[in-house]
Amino acid sequence: MAKHFCTLNLLQKCIILSLLCFVTNVYSQPSWQLYESKQGVSVYFQRLSDDTLKMKAETVVKNTTAEDLIALLSDTDAAPRWIENIAKVKLLKYLSPSENHVYSFIDSPWPVANRDLVTYSCYTKRSALQTQLSIHARPDFLPQTKGVIRISTLDATWLLTQQANNLHIDYQVYALPGGSIPNWLNNRVALKSTFNTLINLAEILATKQYTAKPTVIRTGDCTHGELPRL
Repeated sequence: MAKHFCTLNLLQKCIILSLLCFVTNVYSQPSWQLYESKQGVSVYFQRLSDDTLKMKAETVVKNTTAEDLIALLSDTDAAPRWIENIAKVKLLKYLSPSENHVYSFIDSPWPVANRDLVTYSCYTKRSALQTQLSIHARPDFLPQTKGVIRISTLDATWLLTQQANNLHIDYQVYALPGGSIPNWLNNRVALKSTFNTLINLAEILATKQYTAKPTVIRTGDCTHGELPRL
């Protein structure tokens, strides 16, 4: 009987310890803090232990579908009109109907060095009304250009949820600029850039000021790369 009691007592202690570990993990995650909410766009951030930021932006665009957003993303010529600080976007390679590699060039103001970025994208279906575009940096896909800093850390997701005739957009991103930019400056610029980009995105979607390309990606499997985990 005593042996049975000790076994139960040990089991109870293990359960309590597990619960304490779970609670600790939940509360150790940095909370989302509001940066700005205006014109239907809200931007939040999490400050990580190294003082870098993970960012999240949300908006709802009326009379818009996920296909409209994907069509906009396929119009690379229109990218500088709505993506903050982007001077050029170029499709490099289609890997499958749902995957591609894209090159982006960032024309930074003097004296900050220009930057570029090569990304892998995959478009997947999560449910009948929800799709996700996942983006991950692939810095070694192209040789680096002299005088241009290659961004090697970027993970982003566009979670698109259809709500009747409206599209709810949830965008999350974690990126590091590379080079010698201090965190405080990068954080300030990144938050402002994310907010302006979502404002521009909502406007260009609402007014349909873009041209859909015939090679728009469609939902499928991510067979050529891993999805970013945010």
